Amino acid sequence: HDAKAPQVEQRVTSPSYCYDTGWEFSAYLSGFWPEGTGLKNEMGGGASLAYFFGHNFGFEGSYMAHGGGVAEQVGKFNAVYRFPLGGECCSTIAPYIFGGPGVVSSGPSEMLWNLGGGLDLRFESWGCVGMFADFSYNWVDQRYPDFTLFRAGFRFPF
Repeated sequence: HDAKAPQVEQRVTSPSYCYDTGWEFSAYLSGFWPEGTGLKNEMGGGASLAYFFGHNFGFEGSYMAHGGGVAEQVGKFNAVYRFPLGGECCSTIAPYIFGGPGVVSSGPSEMLWNLGGGLDLRFESWGCVGMFADFSYNWVDQRYPDFTLFRAGFRFPF
């Protein structure tokens, strides 16, 4: 008799169902760091609504309000591309990148462009509710300085 070939265990990691097609609502805290001297950093918060056409690609509209100063209000419309990774047990993670146009306002409004990236962590045991953190660099047309924006909060798919 010949010896049996050894069984090789293959572990397959597939994208979580938490990153399926559909809507996502996010609520978050945000921080604003302007370029240049004499300008104040500001803290604030915001909300966003996104729609994904599958595991990877979607669009997100967001609005943030900060304490005062240069970026009292920031609105953006971004294209988002995420890279869902399989998870162990009850969570999964998805790095993502995003970019697009927006508006910054503290009185008069000014157009901006932004580019950034982040990390999304979902908990299947929580009904796919998750936490996220990201950052973006924002180029403003004329009146206001360029700035960096940080967001961290919760995501609620529906």
